[in-house]
Amino acid sequence: MNKKFLSAVLFGALMVTSTGTFVSCKDYDDDIDQINKELTDIKSAISELQTKVGAGKFVTNIAKEGDGIKITWNDNTTNTIETIKGDKGDKTLVTIVDGYWAFDGVKSDYPAKGDKGEDGAAAAAGHDAKISEDGYWMVWDATQNNGTGAYVKTEYIAGGATAVAGKNGWTIIVRDKDGKEQSIYVPNSADLVSIAPALGESTCDFTIYYGLLTSEVEWTGAKGKMAKGMYPTLDRDVQMMLNPTGVDGTAYKFEFKGSDDKALWGLTLKDAEPYDGEKMTRAASASGVWTLPRDIEYVKTEELNERADYVTQFKKNDGQYYAFALSATSVDDPSKVIKSQYIYTLKPLNVGNIQADKFSYVNTDKYNYVWNKDHKPNFDAYTYQQGATEWLGLSLSQVIYDYKLEIDKTRMTDVTINKYGLQISEDGYTFNATKEAAVDNVVYLKLSYILVNGSQTTTTFSVRIVSKDIVDVNSNIGSINEKFNASLVSAAKAPFTALANKYVFSKSISFDLAEKLGSNYDEWVDAMYNGLRGNSNDGKANFLKNASIMTGGDPINNSAAYNEALMDNFIYFDYVDADGKSCVYDIADDKLIASVKNIKALKVYFIAGTALYQNGWTIANTTPVKAPYYTVSGRQSNAWNINDGYALPLDNAFRVQLAVAKEEQSVAGFDFTFQLTMPDNCPIKRKSVGNQTTAWSANEDGVDVLKVYGEKLDREAMAADLRDAFVGVYNFQNGAYNDDANIEGQWYELTVPTNHYMIIGKSNEDIVTLAQISPSSVYTQWNTRGFYVNGHLDEYTLTNVKYHHFNVYTEKQGDIILKFASKVADSQKAQVKSAGTTANPFVAKAVYNADKTLNHYEFSVSNGNFTMTDAFDNAYSLFDEANKLRANLHVKLLEDRQGIVIDKNAPSYYGLYPSAMVDGVATNLVTYALDKAGDADKTVKMVMSIDKTAGVDKVFEITYNVTDVFGCVKPVKFYVRTVNDAIGNDDEE
Repeated sequence: MNKKFLSAVLFGALMVTSTGTFVSCKDYDDDIDQINKELTDIKSAISELQTKVGAGKFVTNIAKEGDGIKITWNDNTTNTIETIKGDKGDKTLVTIVDGYWAFDGVKSDYPAKGDKGEDGAAAAAGHDAKISEDGYWMVWDATQNNGTGAYVKTEYIAGGATAVAGKNGWTIIVRDKDGKEQSIYVPNSADLVSIAPALGESTCDFTIYYGLLTSEVEWTGAKGKMAKGMYPTLDRDVQMMLNPTGVDGTAYKFEFKGSDDKALWGLTLKDAEPYDGEKMTRAASASGVWTLPRDIEYVKTEELNERADYVTQFKKNDGQYYAFALSATSVDDPSKVIKSQYIYTLKPLNVGNIQADKFSYVNTDKYNYVWNKDHKPNFDAYTYQQGATEWLGLSLSQVIYDYKLEIDKTRMTDVTINKYGLQISEDGYTFNATKEAAVDNVVYLKLSYILVNGSQTTTTFSVRIVSKDIVDVNSNIGSINEKFNASLVSAAKAPFTALANKYVFSKSISFDLAEKLGSNYDEWVDAMYNGLRGNSNDGKANFLKNASIMTGGDPINNSAAYNEALMDNFIYFDYVDADGKSCVYDIADDKLIASVKNIKALKVYFIAGTALYQNGWTIANTTPVKAPYYTVSGRQSNAWNINDGYALPLDNAFRVQLAVAKEEQSVAGFDFTFQLTMPDNCPIKRKSVGNQTTAWSANEDGVDVLKVYGEKLDREAMAADLRDAFVGVYNFQNGAYNDDANIEGQWYELTVPTNHYMIIGKSNEDIVTLAQISPSSVYTQWNTRGFYVNGHLDEYTLTNVKYHHFNVYTEKQGDIILKFASKVADSQKAQVKSAGTTANPFVAKAVYNADKTLNHYEFSVSNGNFTMTDAFDNAYSLFDEANKLRANLHVKLLEDRQGIVIDKNAPSYYGLYPSAMVDGVATNLVTYALDKAGDADKTVKMVMSIDKTAGVDKVFEITYNVTDVFGCVKPVKFYVRTVNDAIGNDDEE
């Protein structure tokens, strides 16, 4: 070793540069002055790294780059630590590879193992590599000092700046020209902020299964005999979400704690592992999902006064269970403790009466095992089949203590065993068919196991050996985020029975089948063909659903059973070609393969309905559900609660995994996410149908106003036809309404207030639907009625307006102001034509006595002088015509029930109620007379006389207060000027 290296290394210069800036370092043979010029202040360099750590950043990678070290942070920024180069033996990075110390990625001959064979990470904790006084790497050797361990010096020289990998981060060491060392620890994950149950965790209620042995139990498996004592274990692993997602779960020790901050005894958890289960994402660690594997803790009986001492730490004497938090303590800094909410309950259950031989093997999707690989039995395939209800369905994996495997030589000869190369591992935990001759053949094994209560038995099972594992690579093909705008599918148009006469929304996701499946494409096509052929359309629909799994749905009841029920009842699938034509349904078997290869998109059907129990579960559109749980009760419920109903939740994100099975094994499939939101396709619109009896508008506050133009009843009341008020309640064709309201009218409800007469048949505050609107065309049978008094018509506000889409999803609608109104009072046009304006007034000519003295001024008006249209712009008249009465001149304004008052006497004058003003002051100088004022006569005009005292060239403002049968008024103003011209001098009147 080069002893001169030490002095050279001590002149190492540290320079820290952010990404995008590169600062080079001179070799130590360069001029000393140049070296000193390039030295960076060590404290500043360390401070820059410390600042990033303090800001919550963590290292994702450290690698040797040139003569220095490149540090990559979780925000993708980098720092480069450069050093003066020493001898060729300089080593910068120290890690562990395959259980051995590695220097700059090269595995050495120095094992990073503890005296009990712990893995490298465990051995390195507390015994990190360090640098000797003369500049060489030293590593811990557990075999030194008679097995107590000691550091030994390696032949590897430590560079001027070094990085040593630890379990949870890196230690970076730099030295200045005086040999002074400074170091900083940079974590390789973020600090833990919070703990929450994982998305797929159905409940936070756990059971602790424990066996209590009063004496030793002989057992010949790897763990040996079971000692007298207690053996508790959780019923399942704990799945949790660690936030932020960059947290390293292995950097913390997890345990359950009560509100007194005391840890539970007699219950342990193994170290955290990134979740890789089939219902979560394939990159679980990146998503922040971790698993705490359950453990079996042995508790000596002497440590228990009695069984109650163990049980009572979980619950009160009254049977109520305590709530516990999941506590995480930093391995490196025990002062850092993070807790979840107190949401976990732990129910201890003695399994002393469970019998090992009562577990039965049930169907499982894992029957095929690849040759030349070690495999363990699938204990989840065994469930308890006898005893009390609480034990039914119990999995062997939940209560097993130890097991051992043997070859079943009653089913296999030595020749066959040798031919297949069938072997059992030394500890009895795995089997392996080491020869390819075993492929496509079945091997037979014996399984002996012992439970946590000491009960043991031996059983047999068989597995098929295959050439390769069909890797279930589940890639995402897209997402659906749409309004749930379903429509009714008739039985004739339904591709399969489940969609017949249901409200269905469908959406397709396009994808490249071969690209997504990769090497599994042929396996998938083969599995699809074999699964579809020979099936009816209904059978094909069920086949496509059988391997589907749905997760998510927060905050609704997102248990596996609940999501399974949602999938079973409301979601179906199809695969379609580029034109949207099915590649599955109505495809003959001899065309299936080509059709499947032509798939371009996944089509998903969503059914809008409520699952109700009526001598069995059925999907109906009779009962709405309530958010946020989308149950009939509006409360959180179980999918099997026959006293409640449920629908597919809105505004909840779900992930669906689709696969097909081949030889009892799942083949690669796809997953997609979806979220359905409130529909916006309500078929009932606040719009008049066209029969001209209602009109919509909005007031200044944006509230919808519905004016109803009804007809007069015998008493001072108006009856209104609301069939015209809403499009979609009653169909209107060829000038007539259909006899019955559409079903959607039953789904549109509102609250009518207490009123003077009735609104949709109700006079007191009550809930009604639009389907209750009277279907009659006879006005005396209409069931919306209001009173009128002296031109004042009733007005009410209809509240709590809701539409139940498909009679399932309730959408709140805005209030409605209901106004009984007059067609006359709301006339769109009520004006004179060319003459009669202020600029061009009518002319009242002088009428002289026989002695040629002035008697009065006179003029007349008729229908030809006015333009009058009602609320719907239909023309109507003020006077009769020579050959037709006023009542017969228009059909849209019923004279006796909607039209103008027909009284010809003063002051009505045929409902015109004229008045006059001059110079802005009311005057009696004008008198009025109807032409042929008799009731049976036709009145074609009104003659008006102005007293002679008015004088010449005087302008009068005349107002016709056109009044209808309800007392409502529409004013019509016109102007007249007196002149000295005598009547008869010209034709103008």
